[in-house]
Amino acid sequence: MQRKLAIATLAVVLFATTSAGQMPAANAAGGGGCSLANVAGAFGFTYTGVAITPSGQVPVAAVGRYSSDSAGDFVGSEVNSLAGTPASQTILGKITVQPDCGGRLVAKVYQQGSLVRTSYIHLQYDSEASEVRIIFEKLVLPDGSTLPVVITGDGTSLSHGG
Repeated sequence: MQRKLAIATLAVVLFATTSAGQMPAANAAGGGGCSLANVAGAFGFTYTGVAITPSGQVPVAAVGRYSSDSAGDFVGSEVNSLAGTPASQTILGKITVQPDCGGRLVAKVYQQGSLVRTSYIHLQYDSEASEVRIIFEKLVLPDGSTLPVVITGDGTSLSHGG
């Protein structure tokens, strides 16, 4: 049970990418705010934080890359470390974005083809949508239980367009 919880916790932490504190709203490339079309493209990301388990806090960190298109479809991969144990994961999800450049990602995270978590992540694009900050809002395990996490991260555009 503890190993299962540790794996689930690692999965949760693996996909968080944001920084704490207030962030200025981004202006998309055209200066008119953000849309799915102008945040589409490829990004590299990193995140760190902790998962809160009944036995205490477990450190989590990840690096990876993702791409999204103008329909909000999201595909990514990451290598994460949960309590020092690395794992390769695949991420499939859907992004929404508001004109103020805030958004949300609902991401299903898979390890060796099995769902390990669904992550609900707040996004904040800035620097003309060339950077993104993230914070995990909620992490849901395959059994429907919620795992508390404090995970933030950021990402940088590798290419725009989708």
